[in-house]
This record gives sequence, C-alpha cells and structure tokens, in this order.
Amino acid sequence: MMKQSLMMGLALLLTGLSQGLHAEQNVEQRLQQLERLLNSNSLMEMAQRLDIQEREIQQLRGRVEEQENTIEGLRNRQRELYLDTDRRLSRIEREGTGAMLAPSTPATAGDSSGAAANSPAPLAAPAGPAAPVMDEARMQQERDAYQKAFDLLRELRYEQATTAFRDFLKEYPDGRYAHIAQYWLGEASYAQRKFDEAIQDYQDLIDKFPGSPKRAEAMLKIGYSWNALKQPAKARPVLQGLVDEFPNSTEAGQARNLLQQLP
Repeated sequence: MMKQSLMMGLALLLTGLSQGLHAEQNVEQRLQQLERLLNSNSLMEMAQRLDIQEREIQQLRGRVEEQENTIEGLRNRQRELYLDTDRRLSRIEREGTGAMLAPSTPATAGDSSGAAANSPAPLAAPAGPAAPVMDEARMQQERDAYQKAFDLLRELRYEQATTAFRDFLKEYPDGRYAHIAQYWLGEASYAQRKFDEAIQDYQDLIDKFPGSPKRAEAMLKIGYSWNALKQPAKARPVLQGLVDEFPNSTEAGQARNLLQQLP
C-alpha cells in the first residue's frame, strides 16, 4: 500500500514537472515571438500610420474651425446688409419719395435702431379731438410690430421672422411699413431656399407696390428662384423684363449674366 502511494506521488511530481517545463516552453516561445515582432517593422509602421492619422485629424479640425469662422463672418455680413438696406429704404422715404411706393397710401421703412428721430412723420389725422391720439397710437403699434419682425430677421431667425412679417401684413396690409415688410418676407423665404414661397412673396411686392425701390431686385430674385427650381422657361421672361425696365441697373447686369447661362 505504501509502495503504491509512493508511486502515485512520483507520477504526480513528474506530471507537474512536465507541465512546468511545457509552460516554460510556452512562455519562452511567446517571448521569442514578441522579440521578433519588436524587431520587425510592423510596430514602426503602425506608429507612423497613427502619426499620419493624427496629423490629418488636426488638419480637419483646423478646416472645420476655418469654416465655422467663415460661416460666422457671413452671418455677420448678412446682418449688416439687412441693417444697411433698412436704413437706406428709411432714408429714401424721409427724403420724400415714399409716396411712389404704393398707389394709394404712403409706405415707410422703419429704421433698424427704432429711434424716434428716424421715424416717419405722422400722417394727417382726420378731424376730431380724439382722432390724433388714436392715430398716433396705431402708428406706434405698427412701428413696434415691424421692429419686432425685423429684429427676428436681423438675428437670422428666418422661420420666426416669416411668421412675424406675415402676421404684420395681415394686421397692417396698407400700413406705412407694408411694402418693406413684404420685401423682407421675400428675403426670408429666399434665404431659406423656399423658392416657391419667395417667388410669390416677391411677386406680391411687385403687384401691390409697383413703385417700390426694391422692384428690380424682386424681379431678379424671382428669376434666380425659377432658375433654382430648374425652370429656365419661367426665369427667362422675368429676367428679360427686368433688363427692359431697368437697363442701366446693377440688377439688369446680373440678369444679363444669368440669361446667358440659361439653356
């Protein structure tokens, strides 16, 4: 019995030694493989690839930042353009040409600053003691509503501005700011690339306020919109009409350029 136990113990010992030697050989083999890998160019190539990818990522980040700066610059220029246009239209009317903007009632652009000094002179009020107060209050409400809509446009919040200008025109369809609100409505639709709406908005400006100083631009934008909708047959007569009506204008020159490009 004791002999059997000794034999079993010896067998277990030999088995353990064999496994140990085998494990040691596995470790040795793994070390040799690792050394061969380190001595090869694989890790160096991987490191080089990672370095190249890191540089490309940095370049892409730089380009994204440049594009973001460019976009922000364009937004700022757009805001300045809106303000400048609003000031110009307001100045035109203060110089006495506003009566040409609508066939029946005068129309006036609001100054972007909202200052009373840049506001149009009040219309003559009907007779009666209470009428001037009511008329002035109504005019102030109209100015405030226009300024609120224009501020949304200046902030490039086009959808909100569109809603505000449409509400304004429903409330003051023949108001002193109606023709400018109609122009800005077309601009908001055009900026959102809603060309079908822009065409209708600009056409409403042309039809309702034929003497508007923005008539030529409205015609040009209608032509651009039809071209963007891939309907050159509809763009061509509008652009040609612009050239015929305003042959020496900047808009006519742009219309001629587009006419040459139409199929």
